[in-house]
This record gives sequence, structure tokens and C-alpha cells, in this order.
Amino acid sequence: MVSKVATDHPKSWHQHLGYVLWALREVPQETTGVAPWMTVFGRLPRRPLAVLKENWTGQCDATLSLGQTTAKYLEELRKNLQIVGNLR
Repeated sequence: MVSKVATDHPKSWHQHLGYVLWALREVPQETTGVAPWMTVFGRLPRRPLAVLKENWTGQCDATLSLGQTTAKYLEELRKNLQIVGNLR
């Protein structure tokens, strides 16, 4: 997957690396049927939209700094997740 991202996005592959790793950790393995994250931590990771929701509703004590408008962040997040989703 890293090779594919590096080939498709040679100047910005490093920006997609986090999304690739997240996808690899969350997808269930073919032999065990369990995601690596689940094997290590016993639960699935919190997805990006869950983190945003917790922050907006005040369920999370940590301050979330997006460094940009929420709409712009969500648009970039959707685009990056779509790129990684197309690699499967």
C-alpha cells in the first residue's frame, strides 16, 4: 500500500502514510478474521469522525486543534480516506 501511495502521489506520499497505517491496523486479517488493533488493544480504534464528535459535544477533555476550518479539515479527511480506500 505504501508503494502504491508513493507511486500515485510521489511528492505527498508521506502525508498519506498515517491513513495507510490506520487502514492496515483496522482491517481484519484474512487468516484470523481479527484486526491487528483489536488483537493488541482488545477494541477497535476511535475513528476520526468519532474524535470530532466527542470534541464538539464536550465529551472529550482534550482540546482539538485542526489548524484550519472544520469544513476544510473534513474535506481533506474525506479525500485522504478515499485515496486509502481505493488501495484495497
